[in-house]
Amino acid sequence: MSQRLRASHFAVLSLLLALGLLCPPARLLAQELTKEDWSLLDTFEAHSLSKADQLLAQKQYRVSAAAYESFAQEFPKSKAMPYVLLRHGMSLQLDNKRYEAIRVYNEVLDYFPNAVPYAGAALFYIGQSYAQSGDIEKALKAWREMADDADYRKHSLAAGALNGLADNLLKMAKASEAGVYYAQVAVEFRTRNPEAARYGIEHAVSCYVREAPSEPKLRELYDKAKSFNHDPGIPSEDNYWGRTRQFIRQYGSFAEDQKEQRERYYRYWVGVMEGKRPGDDGFQIDLNDFKLVVDGEKAKWSERLDAQFARGAQDDYGRVIQWISVYKGNKKKIDEYYGKLNFGKMKNPQIISLVKTLFDPVGDGKMAHNAFGYIRPAEMSEPEKSDLERFLWYHDGMLVEQTCAMFADKSAGSMELLRFYGWTHNAAKGVPIADEMTKEPRFAKEAYSQKGELLYDAGKPAEAIQAFQAADSPPQTSWRIADCYVAMKKSDQAVTTYREIENFFADQAPEAALRIAHLYRGTNLKDKYVAELRSIMKKYPKSSQSNLCHEELEVMGYKIGGGVDAQ
Repeated sequence: MSQRLRASHFAVLSLLLALGLLCPPARLLAQELTKEDWSLLDTFEAHSLSKADQLLAQKQYRVSAAAYESFAQEFPKSKAMPYVLLRHGMSLQLDNKRYEAIRVYNEVLDYFPNAVPYAGAALFYIGQSYAQSGDIEKALKAWREMADDADYRKHSLAAGALNGLADNLLKMAKASEAGVYYAQVAVEFRTRNPEAARYGIEHAVSCYVREAPSEPKLRELYDKAKSFNHDPGIPSEDNYWGRTRQFIRQYGSFAEDQKEQRERYYRYWVGVMEGKRPGDDGFQIDLNDFKLVVDGEKAKWSERLDAQFARGAQDDYGRVIQWISVYKGNKKKIDEYYGKLNFGKMKNPQIISLVKTLFDPVGDGKMAHNAFGYIRPAEMSEPEKSDLERFLWYHDGMLVEQTCAMFADKSAGSMELLRFYGWTHNAAKGVPIADEMTKEPRFAKEAYSQKGELLYDAGKPAEAIQAFQAADSPPQTSWRIADCYVAMKKSDQAVTTYREIENFFADQAPEAALRIAHLYRGTNLKDKYVAELRSIMKKYPKSSQSNLCHEELEVMGYKIGGGVDAQ
């Protein structure tokens, strides 16, 4: 059958499979008879129907199909008839009798179109049955019918059909039409099927921003879906434009040979944004960047940027720092705006923000050092000092040292500096501080651990073992002690340590045993290596390590027999 499909249908089939639309209708079993309909059944009907449902739940599809058919013949006027027909169709579909299933599903639609819980499901599974049989056009027709019906499209199964339709339309370059279906899921299933709604929002945004730009449709989506966020929120103008500008940048990448498409894209969004929110610096900076893509004139970009700054407060140092950031790479303009700063009037958080900006994104360490000198430590809290020195870890070790020296709690400052030296593997500076910090009860364990790491990195595993033993924080330090023994080529001691981990820490046991096996492998003790692999498979059969042992034994050509040969 698949050989007769057109090439384009293969792509659609793959898409539908990925969306779960071709999967067997296991979820149908969740389409239970409503309590109201159950209450309308007499004793004989209820007994007969329960028996058929039980057969279907037990996956006896051929027998359940016969049971539902028998029910329909015996109780033709039963209030449960739409449910019975639906379940009859399910049984046939699950028994791979898809066209028979479609015939029965159509009976639900023909005779009980207003029984929405059952008719909506029947229409969805008509589409699924066609898709499973390779008839993609009829499958999409059924799902489109479901999507276009005011009642059926509210069915819990409709979300998948709508997103599937939209994905297919997008592959056919019908982005505007696809966006309508994505948006429909985003709005109608926002709370009933959040996962499908998030998928719809993400792809509708892509359609309305990139594939078929339409700010009015994007705005409508935002308002009806209650924001673009993961969960519904309170829509606001600031949030809308902040997210929209983010999306314009996100979807604004084009290949080198797509110059025309790039200019058309940015020209559209420049036209949309032009004249709006003149007092919003972030908005105007983004608009200016988008204009640069269109006209390519860097001088005009700079003129517009300066003009925007002139329209706002000149003594707002937060704005000055923002402009320094925007002018990254332009030393002349950075110096110009840096000259507008009055450090005597700046607040400490502003100076710290400036230091961070000068490091990243500006990348001017010398200027950052200069600004750092204006920080007033007495006005900083300990958490603020910690935040600053952690930022500086990635930029300047000298300033890390100076910041740690600012701590009012000198021991806490020294410990932070030790952590930095541990991170940078600086044993020469770190070990002396570690020795001092081991005398401080609240930091002693960590200080010993840090000392052990520094000594290990410095190629002194024997001394590192002493430090890790003093830290006494198993199993973490036990792992590191074993590593030290391995580095010293003392395999027996390493095995003993790994075995202690295995015996006393259940969640770490499979990995400890695997380390032992690999240690045997590394020391050419093949018999012990194989025995340990088998032992792991026997003792920890559900672990990922057991799977690795299985693979390693197979690669070596051994029959897999669990712990048969384990010692």
